[in-house]
Amino acid sequence: MNNKFLSLLGMARRANMLSQGRDASVAAVKGRKAKICFISSDASQRLEKEMRTVCEGRETLVIRTPYTMAETGFAVGNKTVGVITVNDEGFKAKMLELLNGQDDFCLLYTSDAADDRISVD
Repeated sequence: MNNKFLSLLGMARRANMLSQGRDASVAAVKGRKAKICFISSDASQRLEKEMRTVCEGRETLVIRTPYTMAETGFAVGNKTVGVITVNDEGFKAKMLELLNGQDDFCLLYTSDAADDRISVD
């Protein structure tokens, strides 16, 4: 796993700063712990829509990654993971820095309050 983004996800998991899976991610967003939400490339449209809906009105970005559920799961020590939320501002900032200028990530949702603090191309 040479990708810095996936390595950083693994580091965030070891630091206990991730919520993995639909239920844990929804709870983190509703509890206002989640800072950013990543959805795997092969996750369902229903999951994507649900996470965008849950994140509306909260300062949680939703980004679709180019990584499959298997790749994401491997990075965080699971078999497959469709959605992950990062629950720490420091990890969020570093991940956005890594994403900056990469074309294969897709910003799906951002609140107005978060718009001026991000620059994902």
